[in-house]
Amino acid sequence: MPPRIHHLLVVAAALLALAPPAYAAAANDPADPRAPVAALYAIEKTGHAPLATPAERAAALTRGLAALWDRAETRARRSGDVAIDFDVVTNSQGAELKSYALAITRRDATHATVAATIDPGDWLRRSPRENVVTFALARQGGRWRIDDVSGTAEPNAWALRELLANALKP
Repeated sequence: MPPRIHHLLVVAAALLALAPPAYAAAANDPADPRAPVAALYAIEKTGHAPLATPAERAAALTRGLAALWDRAETRARRSGDVAIDFDVVTNSQGAELKSYALAITRRDATHATVAATIDPGDWLRRSPRENVVTFALARQGGRWRIDDVSGTAEPNAWALRELLANALKP
């Protein structure tokens, strides 16, 4: 395992030990679709933006979404840009995560949707809708992986897959 991933896993495990029991249990239960989302927020609480590297994306996202992000990032770097210029986990460009709550809003054997309601502390929002980040998950390789992330930056809704696909357009 690469040292950076090992470090992130150790930090996430330590934070989960301090997390409220329901989230710690969710993050440790591979059958719970909240697990990969809780792990992202545990990393976020350290001050590190999760999903910033290809290795982090490969660990949390479906193969298809990770590959799409990597292709978009490679293309954007050629022009000196980035494919995604905000933290999709907090739907912001620098908000400190004060707390979060996770709710499974849909679930079947292979797909689930988890809504994360975040408290960004003193970070100003145009609308409370901006504090809700939705994660579409799919079972892949025997565990839940994130297949899309969506939210609202008033007045516009966004979806990660769509943003990445748009970044690949000429």
